[in-house]
Amino acid sequence: MWRSAVNHVAVCRRSLAGPCARDRFPAAAKNGTHKAPRRLFRSSTGAVDVAIKGRSLERDRLRLSIVRSNGATSSAVPPWRDVPVCVIVAHPDDETIGFGAQLTNNATVVVATDGAPRNLVDAKAHGYDTACAYAAARARELRSAMRVAGVDETSLIQIGVPDQDAARHIADMARVLAGVIAAKGIHCAITHAYEGGHPDHDAVACAAAASCRLLERSGYRVSLYEMPLYRQDGNRELHQTFALNEAAPELALFLDADAQARKRRMLAGYLTQRHTLSGFAIETERFRPMPRHDFTVLPNNGALLYERHDWGLRTGAEWKALAAQALIELDLIERPI
Repeated sequence: MWRSAVNHVAVCRRSLAGPCARDRFPAAAKNGTHKAPRRLFRSSTGAVDVAIKGRSLERDRLRLSIVRSNGATSSAVPPWRDVPVCVIVAHPDDETIGFGAQLTNNATVVVATDGAPRNLVDAKAHGYDTACAYAAARARELRSAMRVAGVDETSLIQIGVPDQDAARHIADMARVLAGVIAAKGIHCAITHAYEGGHPDHDAVACAAAASCRLLERSGYRVSLYEMPLYRQDGNRELHQTFALNEAAPELALFLDADAQARKRRMLAGYLTQRHTLSGFAIETERFRPMPRHDFTVLPNNGALLYERHDWGLRTGAEWKALAAQALIELDLIERPI
C-alpha cells in the first residue's frame, strides 16, 4: 500500500480538493518524486514582544524567551528561523492554535486527518449528513486560514486519515512524514506534545518522532520540537501548558496586538470549530525540544483526557498496544519475547 514512502512522497492534495474519495486512507496521490514547491507565501504581518518577567524587551516576531524549570529566563532566536520547517499536526486548526503566528514562507504544513470523525456526531452538529461533506468543509476552512497566513495550498499536505483513527495508522504516517521531510530538505519540525489530550495528537507526535528516527538511520538529522494543546490535570483540562520536564527548557513566544489580530483572523476561518477554539488563548505560543519519549509508556503520569471522551480510543491500554505495534512494525523497538 505504501511504496517506498521516503522516496515517493504521498502528497495528498486530492484530499484538500475532494476529501473522502471512497473513504480511502491515504487520500490518493500519484506516485513520483515530490518536487519542492516554489515560494508562494506572502510575507507575514504582525510582530511580537518578547516578554520576560512581564517586561517588553524588543519588537521582533522571530525572538523567544526561554523559560527553564527553575524559573530563569533568557531570550533566543527560534531554531526554525530562516530554515525550512515542517509543522505536523493532527487536525485542521491545530497548526493555527500552536504555530499560527510563525507560519512563514519556509513552512510546510502537514495535517494528518481529515477532521471528520466517522461517528458523524460533529458532522451532524454542523449540518452535514456525511463525513465526506464535513471533511470537505474542514479542508475549506484550512485553506481559508492558511490564506490569511499567506500559505499557498501547494505547501499544504493533508494525509487523509479519518479523524479519531490516527492511532491505528502511526506506522503509515511515519513513513509518509519521513518522505515529506527528506524530499523537502527539512531539518526542523514541530508537532504535538505527547500529553494524553487527544489520541490523534499523541499518534501524530509518535509518528513524527518515529519519522525522525527512521531518517537518522541514514544520517539525516531533524530537530524536533513539540507544542502543547490540551491535557488532563486532576479534574480540570489545561490548555497550552506543558507538564513539567526538568530536562526540556520551554520556548515561549509572546504575541503583540498585531500578531494576535492576525492569528484571530486565522482562527475565524474555522467556522465549524468556533466553540472549541474559544477555549484557547492567542497571546502566547509555547514549544520545547521533544524529549525522547517512550511512546509505550503513558504520558502525563497516566492522566488521559481522552478516557473521559468518545474520541476513538477509550483506554490507555489500547494506546500502549497500538503504539507498540507501530514501533515494532517500523523496527524501532523489539518485539517482546
